[in-house]
Amino acid sequence: MQEYVDFTRPEYKKTRKLAILEGSFYNMAFLVTQGFIVTGLALEYGVSEFLIAIIGVLPTLAQLTQLISPIFLRLFKSRKKSMVFAAIIGRVPLAFIPLTLAIGIKFQSLLLIILAMISLGNSLVGTFWASIMRDVIEPSSTGKYYGRRNLILSLSSMLITPLYSLILDTFEGDTGFIIVTVIATCFAMITILLLMNHYNPPVRTYGSGRMFKEVFSNLKFRQYLKFSVLWNFAITVSGPFYSYHQLVNLKVSYSYLSVLSIVASLTSMIMYILWGKISDQIGHQSVAEFGILGATCLALMWTFVTPQSYPILLPVDAIVTGVVWSAINLCIFTMMMGMMKGLSVEPYFAVQAFLNGLGALGGSLLGGVIASFLKGKVIYLLGMEFHGIQAIFLLGSMLRLSAFFMLKKVQTPKIKSVSQLFFNVMSTVGRRMATRPYEYPMLFMGAGRKKIEKEHLPLDLPESLKEPGDDIFIESSTGDDPEDRSGLEPHE
Repeated sequence: MQEYVDFTRPEYKKTRKLAILEGSFYNMAFLVTQGFIVTGLALEYGVSEFLIAIIGVLPTLAQLTQLISPIFLRLFKSRKKSMVFAAIIGRVPLAFIPLTLAIGIKFQSLLLIILAMISLGNSLVGTFWASIMRDVIEPSSTGKYYGRRNLILSLSSMLITPLYSLILDTFEGDTGFIIVTVIATCFAMITILLLMNHYNPPVRTYGSGRMFKEVFSNLKFRQYLKFSVLWNFAITVSGPFYSYHQLVNLKVSYSYLSVLSIVASLTSMIMYILWGKISDQIGHQSVAEFGILGATCLALMWTFVTPQSYPILLPVDAIVTGVVWSAINLCIFTMMMGMMKGLSVEPYFAVQAFLNGLGALGGSLLGGVIASFLKGKVIYLLGMEFHGIQAIFLLGSMLRLSAFFMLKKVQTPKIKSVSQLFFNVMSTVGRRMATRPYEYPMLFMGAGRKKIEKEHLPLDLPESLKEPGDDIFIESSTGDDPEDRSGLEPHE
């Protein structure tokens, strides 16, 4: 018999609120280790294109160490204590970035070590945090909660990105990055305090201690793992080079990139609310499939982003990114959580993260090798300037499409697809619009009409809208006032 859990308890509510607040500060802190900011930081340290590929996927590569998460649990005998210790490992090293910049120690190997420590610690935090949150959120409202949480996280990113970009454009070189990373370090310290105040519910499920055997014996989850590995391989092949292409080849300023980031964040905020509600109704996998197909199209579009076309295509990318990646970020996670109902989260997260890390490692190595080979190569076609590195975007789109077809094979509850939902809604709207003249026929009777009908006027409904016994007629007024209508009456 399933154990009853009162999700309305004060400590559960408090933890759900703290999780939103902590996530917001985390976003504002670690925005400096992602996207165009970390690419600019890497260029400041003189990092090569190959290492840029590695740095760009460090958060995913760090998941290779997820197999040590059970060791943390055995050592601390508490998910919360393990989470806080991992947070210290992953968030304190951020303070070393402004320190090394201030004293002039700018070695690419040093930056790689710092960012690796940050990614390692935060990857472990994610495992323990997800395990705790699984126990404090009612399963039926998972999509709604994470949709609302991701909306607020997008708002925090939208607010802090212009500040970071303004600082980097105003203070060139090391100074700008020192200021930005000091601010980020303060935010990171706040997140540790917030994690210390999370409630640690009693563990209701336990793993067998033999992680790989336990996870791979689950046939449905094994199919999901195949998709997950291919997806991480696909996105890490090209992922680090979108920002590189913008900064190095397109010469886009930090301020303009922050505007695009705001547009993407605003779109995400709207879509997180929508996806949260839709995914709980039609299935999280359906929304995830829509998002991945959209991300495939985006990667293909980037093969045409040139110095001549980027003023048009980059805004399009920002809007579509907000739509499709909000679906991916929300529903890939909630879909996996739904597959682990009644199971121990830790071994599943550990194995999945480890295999994701292998996929990301392979993708980043391949992307780094290709980028190093294509660096500096330019092709002029139809008056447009194509850089060799854009071939990686074409490869990435093909791999993402393969991951989409792999996801289709995963078996989770799916009521209908997003496209079916869209066409059903449009069909309903179209049907309502088509029937409005019949619903309000008096609007089509002239206001100054003097002729008085002697018989009932039949309302000529389309056959598709008729139901048995629904032959409706309009009876004209017999009074002197032509505006005095009798209304609708069924013909007997």
